[in-house]
Amino acid sequence: MTVRFPGIILACLIFASVHAAESPAVSAGRGVIERWLPRHAKDFAVEVISSDGGQDTFEIESRNGKIILRGNNGVAIASALNRYLGEFCHCDISWDCGNQLDLPARLPAVPEKIRVASPHKFRFAYNYCTHGYTMAWWDWPRWERELDFLALNGVNLALVIEGQESVWINALKQFGYSDAELRQWLVLPTHQPWMYMSNMEGYGGPLSRALVEKRLELGEKIITRMRELGVEPVLQGYYGIVPPDFEKKFPEAEVRPQGNWGDLKRPDMLEPTCPAFERLAAAFYREQRELFGPAKFYAADPFHEGGSTEGMDLAACGRAIYQPMNGATWVLQSWQANPRQEMIDSLDKDKLLVLDLWCEAQENWRARNNFNGTPWLWCTIENFGGNTGLSGRLAWLGEGPARAFNDPAKGRFSGIGALMEGSQTCPMLWEMFFENSWRSTAPDLGPWLADYSLRRYGTQNASVEQAVEILADTVYNPPASRLELPINSVVCARPSLNPDQRARTWASTQLFYDAKRLVNGWKFLLDAAPDAKASDGYRYDLADVGRQVLANTAGVYNRQIIDAYQARDTNALRVLSDKMLGLIRDLDELAGTRREFLLGVWLEDARRWGANREEKNRYEQDARELLTTWTSSDSVTDYANRQWNGLLGEFYYHRWQMWLAALNDSLAKGVPLNESAERQKIRDWELAWTRRHDSFSAKPRGDVIAISGRLFAKYALDASRPISSRQESK
Repeated sequence: MTVRFPGIILACLIFASVHAAESPAVSAGRGVIERWLPRHAKDFAVEVISSDGGQDTFEIESRNGKIILRGNNGVAIASALNRYLGEFCHCDISWDCGNQLDLPARLPAVPEKIRVASPHKFRFAYNYCTHGYTMAWWDWPRWERELDFLALNGVNLALVIEGQESVWINALKQFGYSDAELRQWLVLPTHQPWMYMSNMEGYGGPLSRALVEKRLELGEKIITRMRELGVEPVLQGYYGIVPPDFEKKFPEAEVRPQGNWGDLKRPDMLEPTCPAFERLAAAFYREQRELFGPAKFYAADPFHEGGSTEGMDLAACGRAIYQPMNGATWVLQSWQANPRQEMIDSLDKDKLLVLDLWCEAQENWRARNNFNGTPWLWCTIENFGGNTGLSGRLAWLGEGPARAFNDPAKGRFSGIGALMEGSQTCPMLWEMFFENSWRSTAPDLGPWLADYSLRRYGTQNASVEQAVEILADTVYNPPASRLELPINSVVCARPSLNPDQRARTWASTQLFYDAKRLVNGWKFLLDAAPDAKASDGYRYDLADVGRQVLANTAGVYNRQIIDAYQARDTNALRVLSDKMLGLIRDLDELAGTRREFLLGVWLEDARRWGANREEKNRYEQDARELLTTWTSSDSVTDYANRQWNGLLGEFYYHRWQMWLAALNDSLAKGVPLNESAERQKIRDWELAWTRRHDSFSAKPRGDVIAISGRLFAKYALDASRPISSRQESK
């Protein structure tokens, strides 16, 4: 055959040579460059190198007028690009919070080759909740940008739940359930994470066939791209949840009721040691492999926030849950009592990975003896619910992982994880954290801040440097305590006469820093406009810091309103009521300058997934509920509160309007305020609002610099005042 078809062999050799040159890692790295820097793509060359002792590795150097980026996979190559952009071009790619990509026409040369190996085996992304609070309604273009960001920041392991509906349906149909029954049992994307964490079932449905199919298509694209880049997907594992009538269909099955999560029924749990579990788990993983290919990691948290273990042999359950994973690594979240130590102690620890979720506030790995020798990751949440407040432990996000890495008692520390419930906030925090992907020591904060301000704003400017230093020393310097961040604003809290008002129940509205200093930070940012205005990152931060200043000022007004009402000062209350409502309107206008702060985008994205008006309306209701009442029964109102255009101008404005009208009416008529009745009226209005379908702008409006200047002049004095008269007298 070699004699008869030499052309075929030659063609095969040429193909093999080209294929070897354009390896999957090269293709993936080149794709990131072309998507982010199309005009400079020709200035880069991409090559593959071996990893350093099994650790992801990248190199950067100059050769023949090109920038050479090398890595052992797409993640390493993309990380080399990110390092080059930051160190040599002084550019910045944020987590969807505005970028600064003003590259010089001729790219700077690299004087000496840079070679970096990651000290961490794993760099993980996403809490289950992220898929609800952040990405429930994303389409493929948005996901494509997200996956590039993960690769640029060294992430090589990430939780994916998109498309899992098809796995559950295909598996459970083999046990006598109809497609319709299962689509009724499953949960819409906004609340789906809490079903997989065994907290709720059957909410918002039924899911349409079209939604299930589109989610599957999206999940397949996400997982395919992740594998191309070198990001390993963590897929959903099976640990026993079943529809509520499973025992009726299979009387021999042992089903353990799991009670309620708040006022929501948890899914029942199939006893892992019973034969029915083995059959169902086998079907689940078979369908998982059929749709998404073999997985190396499965996430499964049987008792994430409680649930009943009564009558269960946890060691035996652990073995039964793990066995059908067929040698993959079981990923568990360390939160409250989860994972149950008896479960994981019964297993081969080499096949486990524990995510220590909340290390910025509580390092469970220290309290739990490194989970008795289980591999674990130092993770941070930093943001609960996608709240927009500026706050977080900036310095600790650099120091904490480094201390753990260098601690002799670290056990099987295996890397880091970004497990925020909501992303697209606080860009400075995440830039600090993701630098841990390629370092094992904490940076010197002062020089880091100066470098960050240059990259973020594209200018070496004293005003931006001062602004960044103020941010680092105020909003990003909270006390080292179990403080749930971010701090919320009273604007987003259901109004009350209680001065310690809460929006999200577990978060404070009391500042831990001097509000006047943040006002000064906003002024410094405004002063930098002539030099920094070309940076979209600057424009985002100008809006974000101004938003925070106004949100803080609402706390001043609220305390004055309470004092005026209690003093029965009718005139003061009327003036303060107007000031509060005017501030909320102004806050709405400022937020409206940025696409990231638009309710209209969130709702438009949800409606886009519907195939008809009924579906669009249902998905919109689910999306509205998550941000406000959380469910149709008012489960955890304001947990996911956000200072977004539309929410501010409509939802928060109207309920403050109702509350202030009740206070003023009480004084005018000389009758006591029935606070519980007024708050009930507000609650009823909130629930009715979630069922409305009025539209909101999905496009930003107004010049953020001009609007910020006007609002600074209007509010700077009030924003600099202490919140309470007690503070003022000190």
